[in-house]
Amino acid sequence: MAGHATADFTPEESKAAAEQLKAAGVTLALRSRAEFTRFFDGLELVEPGVEGPQLWHLELGEPVPRQDDGVIPGYGAVGRKP
Repeated sequence: MAGHATADFTPEESKAAAEQLKAAGVTLALRSRAEFTRFFDGLELVEPGVEGPQLWHLELGEPVPRQDDGVIPGYGAVGRKP
């Protein structure tokens, strides 16, 4: 399982967050969907593939309060060796 932050959905907010973290000495690499997907080259992606974390296996439990309040600015995926 891997997850990664992205600016694809919230570019202005993500840029501001990255700048705040940088000022605190923390480097944040924001990657696009294509850049994140490259981490899985040669692997078989498990359904639902590269998606926002909020879209992963909704059937596994009850909704979390405030779960639908907005976009989670990241991607998640699981890959396995074929």
